[in-house]
Amino acid sequence: MEEVVEVVARDGLALSATWFISETPHEKVILINGATGVKQDYYANFAAWLALRGFNVYTFDYRGIGNSRPKNLRHLLSDMKDWSKDLDAMISHIGRVHPRSQLAILGHSVGGQLVGMSQLSRHADALVMIGAQTPYWKNYEGFWMRLKLLTFWYAIIPFFTNLAGYFPASIFGLFEDLPANVARQWSRWAKNRNYIFDELPEDRRNFEALCQCTLMISFSDDTLAPRRAVLELSGLYKNLKFDHWHLQPEDVNQNKVGHFGFFKKRMETVLWRDTVRWIYKTLSAQKKKAA
Repeated sequence: MEEVVEVVARDGLALSATWFISETPHEKVILINGATGVKQDYYANFAAWLALRGFNVYTFDYRGIGNSRPKNLRHLLSDMKDWSKDLDAMISHIGRVHPRSQLAILGHSVGGQLVGMSQLSRHADALVMIGAQTPYWKNYEGFWMRLKLLTFWYAIIPFFTNLAGYFPASIFGLFEDLPANVARQWSRWAKNRNYIFDELPEDRRNFEALCQCTLMISFSDDTLAPRRAVLELSGLYKNLKFDHWHLQPEDVNQNKVGHFGFFKKRMETVLWRDTVRWIYKTLSAQKKKAA
C-alpha cells in the first residue's frame, strides 16, 4: 500500500513524498534519496518490493523535481545545499512517524553525496550508496567522455540555464529539468578538484562526523560513476565503515547495469536480495532505538 505525504522542510517549502507501507513491518525504515533530476517514481518498484519484505519505505522528490516542482521553475532559487534540507526534512518526518524504528538511508548518485551535506544523517543507523560519486571531470574515463563532460559543464549548462532561467534537461532527453542554482552549482563542483569544500567548507565536518556501517555498490560499466569517482567520494567519508561491492554485470547475471540498472525489476533475484540481506543483518546487529 502507498500513501502520498507532504513533508515540510525547515525553510517552509513543501515536498512530495510517498510512504510504501509494509503490512508486516519489522521496525526498520528505508529512505531512498534519488539521483539528480530523477523523479521518485523511478524507485517505486524497488520501494514496493522492500515493503513486501517488512520495511516501511519512503521516496521523495527534491524541491524543483517531479511533484515537488513549482508551477514556475524560474522562480525557484534553491541549490543542492537546499536539497540536503529536503533530506533533513525526510529524516525528521520518519523520526516522528516511526520513533522506535531503525533507519537506513539509500542514496543513488547525488543522493549519496547529500548524506554528507545533511545535518541529520548522523541519525541514520546504516547507509547504502548506489553509484554515488564525486562529479569532478578528471575522474571520468576516456577522451570522448571527458570532452562531452567539459562541453556539458562549460557550455551547455551555462548557456541554456541563462537562456531559460532553469536548466531544461528534458529537451535533451537527459532527466528532469533542474532549478538554475542546482545546475550551476553542480557545474562548479564538477570543475573543482576540491569538490564542494571551497564553497561549503563547513560540510567537511559533516562528512567526517559520520561513522555508520555503509554499503557502497558500484559497477564496472557505469560511465557516470566510474570507480575513481566512487572511491574519491568514499574517501571523503573518512569514518564510515565501508563494504564496497564493485561489480561486473556478469556478477549479477546481467549484460549491462550502468548507472540506473540497479533499480530495474530484473535485479530482484540477485542484487536486490543481497542488498536487503546486508541491510537487515547490519540493522539487526545494532540495538533498537529507545522509546
